[in-house]
Amino acid sequence: MIFERIRQKYPSLTKSQKRLADFIATSYQEAAFMTASRLARHLALNEATVIRFAQRLGYSGYPALIQDIRAVVQEELEAKARLPQMAAKEPFFGMLETEVENLQRVISHISPQTVLQALQAFEEAKQIYVLGQGLSWPLAELFALSLMHIGLSAQSSRSDPASLAVLLNKIEEKTLLVAFSVAAPAVEVANALRYAKQKGADTIAFAWSSTSPCAQVAEIVFICQASESFAAPSVASVAVLLDAFIQQLAMRDETETRARLEDIGRMQEFLRQG
Repeated sequence: MIFERIRQKYPSLTKSQKRLADFIATSYQEAAFMTASRLARHLALNEATVIRFAQRLGYSGYPALIQDIRAVVQEELEAKARLPQMAAKEPFFGMLETEVENLQRVISHISPQTVLQALQAFEEAKQIYVLGQGLSWPLAELFALSLMHIGLSAQSSRSDPASLAVLLNKIEEKTLLVAFSVAAPAVEVANALRYAKQKGADTIAFAWSSTSPCAQVAEIVFICQASESFAAPSVASVAVLLDAFIQQLAMRDETETRARLEDIGRMQEFLRQG
C-alpha cells in the first residue's frame, strides 16, 4: 500500500520528495485525480521530480503510483457502503455507525448564526481560557494547545476552586471563556462562566445537555448530547466540533498558519538535537 511505502522510504527521501510524500499522505483523495504535471505545478516542482519520486517508492512509474492511491480511495468508499452490513455482524462497527449518527444529529442542531457568533468571539478575544472538569479536562487541554498552534492566545486551566479563583482574577473585557461539560454537571465551571459574564467576558459552552449548568449560563452553547445507547460517556462529537473550529480559524490566513506551524516544527527539531 502507498502509505506503507511512504513510511518505509520517507527517511531517505530528498527534500522535494518529502514534500510530495507529505502531500500524498494528507491529501491523497485530491492527489488521486492529478496528473504528474498537475501535481508538480501544485507543489512548485518539476514533473521529473514527481516521476522519480514514484520510482523511489518502488513503482514502475507515476501511473502505477496513482493506481495504488485510487485503490485506497475506492476501498474507503466501499467500506463506507459496507458499514451497515459490517455493523450487523460485529458490534464494534455498529458502535462506529452509532457515533456517526450521533454526530449527524449534533450537527443538525447547530445553527449557522451560532457558529458565526462563536467564530467572531474567538477572533476578537485578546485572551482565551479553556476549562473542563473530569473527562472534559483532556479536551480543554487539547483545544487550548491547538488554538496556540494557530496563533491565538489561549491557555487551559484546571477546574478546582483554587485554580478557577486565580483564573477569574484575570478576567476582563475581550476575554473569552470556553467551557466543556460533556459527561456530568460541572457546577464550578458554570459558576466561573457566570462570573466571567459579569466581568464583561464572552462565554462559550460545549455541553452534554441543554439542561446542564454550563449550558444554562453560557452565551453561546453547543449541545453535544450522546446517544442513550452508549454505556460510557462519548466525546466523539465534541472532538469533531473542536477540530472543525480549529480548521476554520486556521483558514483566516492559511499562509501565515502554515508558516507558523513550519516554524514550530523547526524549533522542535532544534530542541531534539543532542
